[in-house]
Amino acid sequence: MENGNFDGEATADVLIVEDQALVSAGMRSLLQKAAPHYRVHEESSFQGAIARLAATSFQFVFIDIHLGSEASGMDVLRFVREREMPCHAIMLSGDDDRETVLSCISQGASGYITKATGDGGVFSAAIETVLNNGVYLPASILERAPRNDTVADAYGRTAASLGLAPRQREVLYYLCQGLPNKAIANRMGISEGTVRKCYVSELLRFFGVARRTELLIEVSRRRIRIAAPASERP
Repeated sequence: MENGNFDGEATADVLIVEDQALVSAGMRSLLQKAAPHYRVHEESSFQGAIARLAATSFQFVFIDIHLGSEASGMDVLRFVREREMPCHAIMLSGDDDRETVLSCISQGASGYITKATGDGGVFSAAIETVLNNGVYLPASILERAPRNDTVADAYGRTAASLGLAPRQREVLYYLCQGLPNKAIANRMGISEGTVRKCYVSELLRFFGVARRTELLIEVSRRRIRIAAPASERP
């Protein structure tokens, strides 16, 4: 794995936001098997989650969409993204409804796991994909995605090997991190219009898609690896 070989990884913190205690305990067990070096924390409510997020720096946050309270998991996701917290948010749900998945991704989630398939292997795959700067999506979503082979032999390759320019790769990296155009512009020191009209438009044309959610699906389906820009490396 390019960045995510779990053996010998430094200890990091992971938060599970799930209101059902038995489900949360099961996820904790699976995560500890998939990535033993992680310290796993648990919260069962929106208020508990945002308090923990404000106090601790997490590498991953696994968020149940339905928290059984006035605030949902989507509210937790928005809290994370509006504050540009440096953590990967992966959504959890009992179904893989396409519109729900795409809504999560469009609002900045780094991945989506269906609980029915959420075994240790799925958690390992999700962590590996996201650590390699990709977006993890259920197989059912990728299988239903329209096939677009305008980029020949673009399976399992690096973004650089596809011929994308450095700034295009940088924008693609930030898109996969769930950042909106304004945040990308701030990171890169350019205007929001330049991000949208130039770089995002160029990437859509390159991959033969019409919307950024379709772009992220295509990148995930092709397992394209994206290196972090120098400014984002430790």
